[in-house]
Amino acid sequence: MSKLKISVVCCDETEQKLSRIVDVEVDATVIEDRLLDMAEQSLAAGEAKDLHNAAHHAQHGPVTYLQQVNEGGFFVTFGDPDALQTRVFGAGDYVAFIDSEGPGHGSKVGPDGVKRTFRMLKGHLEVG
Repeated sequence: MSKLKISVVCCDETEQKLSRIVDVEVDATVIEDRLLDMAEQSLAAGEAKDLHNAAHHAQHGPVTYLQQVNEGGFFVTFGDPDALQTRVFGAGDYVAFIDSEGPGHGSKVGPDGVKRTFRMLKGHLEVG
């Protein structure tokens, strides 16, 4: 079985449910088995979203939004809204979003834009 290293943006266990990033390894078959939707996306340099949550799907409930970066990259801001941290993701990285509570995370496309494969997976990935 092939394992994928995925950085998962999830809620911490505090009352505030602040977003954090946890690195996990997941069998590729888990991704294939849970796949609901997939699309290739290209985003222009500088596109940004302020703090937001990884919303539940109207039909499937909790879902994982998985991004596979193919070219370029993007920044993810997370943590305490008064002291946000930033992590950069580039080509070859996998980033999943499951932080459906709390203040959420922000994102900004890097200076070279980003080409990525978007996957929506049924349920949340386990972060341990």
